[in-house]
Amino acid sequence: MTAAILVTGANGFLGSALCRELAGAGYRVWASCREGCDEGDLLGLDCARVRCDLTRPASVREAVRQAADAAEAEGLPLWIIHNAAVISYRTADTALQHAVNVEGTRALLDAARAVAPERVLQVSSVAAVGTAAAGEVLDERAAWNLRDARVPYCDTKREAEELALASGLPVLTINPGSIFGPARQGSNTLRFLRKLQRGELGTLAPPGTLGVVGVEDCARGARLALERGRVGERYLLVESNWSHAALFREAVRVLTGADTLRPRVVPPVAWRGAVVPLARLADALRPLQMVTPQALTLLGRHFAFDSGKARAELGWSPRPLDEVLRSAASALRA
Repeated sequence: MTAAILVTGANGFLGSALCRELAGAGYRVWASCREGCDEGDLLGLDCARVRCDLTRPASVREAVRQAADAAEAEGLPLWIIHNAAVISYRTADTALQHAVNVEGTRALLDAARAVAPERVLQVSSVAAVGTAAAGEVLDERAAWNLRDARVPYCDTKREAEELALASGLPVLTINPGSIFGPARQGSNTLRFLRKLQRGELGTLAPPGTLGVVGVEDCARGARLALERGRVGERYLLVESNWSHAALFREAVRVLTGADTLRPRVVPPVAWRGAVVPLARLADALRPLQMVTPQALTLLGRHFAFDSGKARAELGWSPRPLDEVLRSAASALRA
């Protein structure tokens, strides 16, 4: 073993993949989860468990201290991957997102200063980078341009990343695109694929572009960033960029094996200006769960990114999307 690694949010979609990747590479893994959470995706993994609630600073300090003491006892340096976050576009989750994504990150960084970890990896998001103009892609140097959108998930992930990079700790960040792949507990993208498979989304596809990556490739990118990345840098983890219409068609082809696909209707971006106010009104009357005002605000934007830096500096080589979708399809069939 070369290091002990504390992973927050270890029971989640990406968190469990991180633990599998790190344990498989021979690291001593400390899996940090909230009390009472579903830990089924961690079953069978060679990792220690520690309880941590990011809304309680004392709980965060105790979790970090336990991992640090164990690392010291084994003569290993301590690394931290801060992965836990609330990923939601529901209005009802706004306060929780700030409490976890921002204040929870602040609490983790404060606790980390007391134990002086050798490396800290902040798992951010392309939502914290910005959006591109049509036909363009962004890299790690992009200027933040989503503040006016007022989407709490984007805002809190950006603020958490800025806190981490300004903390004085040896921090680097990864910024994954939309993460696809199999998951026992499910994920936002797996629920989207299930709806496509069942034909519940019709022929409509939103305008805009989405950068995508497989969950195992994202976990591998995180490990490579810890091993080879430069402190203070960001690394975008995006395998490819797709228009929503093309992504829908490709997903349906892989999921169903259909040779002939129905064309996708893509409404104009101006459609967003009419729909978002209606969604806000409906949301005020009865909170929306899926097609929320925040989600609609982002439709038509181009989340398109260049991962050349991660490929060149980290040696990251992700699998193509169709291979990732096939593994997700197998999980859906199971």
